[in-house]
Amino acid sequence: MKYLIIVLVLFFTHGCYLSQNMDSVKKLKTFEKSTSRFLLNDDFLKSDKNLILEDERTSESISSIIEGETTNYIKSYSPGNLSSISIRGGNSQQTSLVYNDFLLNNPLNGLVDLSMIPSVFFNSVNLIYGLPSSSWGNGGLSGAICLEGNNNNTSSLEAGSSYGSFQQKTNYIKFNLKGNKISTSLKFFSQKAENNFRYLDFNDEFKRQENSSTNQIACMIDSKIQLSKIAVDITYLGQLLERKVPKTILESMSNAVQNDENHRIFVSFKQPFKNYFLQLKTAFYREFNTYNDSLRFINSANPCNTLLNQLIFSKTYNDFNHLKINLTNLIAKTNGNNYLDKIQVNRLSLTSSYKIKKSDTSWNHLFNSRVLLDENYLSPLTFSYSLNKKIFKRTDLYLNFGKVYRFPTINDLYWNPGGNLNLKPESGWSSDIGVIWKYSKNNIKLSFEPTVYSRWINNWILWQPGDGFWSPMNVKSVWNRGLETSVKLSHQLVKGNILLTAKTAYNVSTNTDFYNNNNDILNKQLIYAPHYKFIFKFKYTNKNISLTYIHNYTGYRYTSNDNNHYLPAFHLGNIYVTYNVQLNKNTAKIFYKVNNVYNINYQLIINRPMPMVNHEIGFNLKLNK
Repeated sequence: MKYLIIVLVLFFTHGCYLSQNMDSVKKLKTFEKSTSRFLLNDDFLKSDKNLILEDERTSESISSIIEGETTNYIKSYSPGNLSSISIRGGNSQQTSLVYNDFLLNNPLNGLVDLSMIPSVFFNSVNLIYGLPSSSWGNGGLSGAICLEGNNNNTSSLEAGSSYGSFQQKTNYIKFNLKGNKISTSLKFFSQKAENNFRYLDFNDEFKRQENSSTNQIACMIDSKIQLSKIAVDITYLGQLLERKVPKTILESMSNAVQNDENHRIFVSFKQPFKNYFLQLKTAFYREFNTYNDSLRFINSANPCNTLLNQLIFSKTYNDFNHLKINLTNLIAKTNGNNYLDKIQVNRLSLTSSYKIKKSDTSWNHLFNSRVLLDENYLSPLTFSYSLNKKIFKRTDLYLNFGKVYRFPTINDLYWNPGGNLNLKPESGWSSDIGVIWKYSKNNIKLSFEPTVYSRWINNWILWQPGDGFWSPMNVKSVWNRGLETSVKLSHQLVKGNILLTAKTAYNVSTNTDFYNNNNDILNKQLIYAPHYKFIFKFKYTNKNISLTYIHNYTGYRYTSNDNNHYLPAFHLGNIYVTYNVQLNKNTAKIFYKVNNVYNINYQLIINRPMPMVNHEIGFNLKLNK
């Protein structure tokens, strides 16, 4: 109770201290965007902005988009099965997935299965790297993935269908109705696939993947209502997913099945006042996961109900000072059969962001601070400081540093058998520095962005094998550091446009200390953290045709903590061809894709094969009012 009082006092004191008069509500337009936009818009940090989800990729999940457009490592067990992300050598729990300022990570395991998120429901994806990503939820030590919905200003109807290898069938329909006071968007998505692809085993003999089918149905409904000065936004996201879990290369068979039923409701009220905005947001998640494997005698039920409430205060004054304060309460409950009793977690966090942006030529500053508490832990005051300045005519400099912190998940603490109530939270320091250089002349635009980063994390939580079962422990201290570069070239032709993008990442993530004195893994690279990643993208578009080639290089990844075993490096190439027909305001597109065009036999997780060359063809039609 005393911690709650402290947080409330900090909240109201901070707000009163900065509450000054402002000329008009018009100056508050900065706060009509989400926190992700508040952090992204002024180039204070390294980010992959506005990864456009193009029509020929409507059958793909968010994990496929990120894998093809960024240098992050996607750990995928097989198509349609669990896919998680590693950013800058961090683990999956250290990355936040955010929609409309709401954290989507499951409170039980801290993860989001990115293969479950249909990209067709969103119009773009933004990835934030480093410190400001800890503004959400339990603290994104590595980064955050921010999803943005479709902001359609006209009434429209869109439908699409595609057919691919391994009996993949995908269909979707989107309906947007725009009115003066009310606008509504309805989206439906279905996908089935047998995923019975061929792969090479250790004897270089072709085998066919078995027990690997997936079947997903998803729906998203979003309504925006303007009531006088109050803006109301109500969103529903529902998913039903049945997945058969295939065997590894070393196993003879598998009959495991995983079922997921997820329902999420988001409600937002935004009220402008004379000199500030006040926003109340609430969300309720009902997530139910079951996993059955009769061969291993596993019958697991993992329900979780989550209630999120946010109070957001936003203010601009003196034209160049911007404040955002977020008070968030999370209550998560589960009565799964993997716990000895019903579990409830009640967390309260206070986050503040203060931006000083005078002009493009001055020093601009961003301050973030955060405190988080629940029944077991009280975090220290974590913070970050970011600055940005145009140091030359075409060159901007940005810098970030600060403290990070993350609590253990429900499974870390209470899983039976193995949960560890004595776990310490992860904590550490993070920093990065980068330069953005831009050049534009006639029809050519060129940009170059190198970034250097370093992160030190203590009490890293890792599940370790023990007396008959696995258990989480604070086993090590980790130092993540590396260099990232991004080059973009755009050339506007007489009858078309050429876009070239090249991104590289060099990462070193090593154990600097191990608490059980295991010298064999000291200063060794973390497993599934590739040293090298490279992405090259070529895209040519004209009035009717679009041709895209994406090349992805992933370096070797260690699969043992002592670095004695590893997965080999590989190259992947994907080709997309789209033919577009414009009929007045309406658009029709036909597309064809070739994935893994070089027919590479590769793995992202050891002994989990991935498809070799495969194809997909589809169409979509959009009718505008």
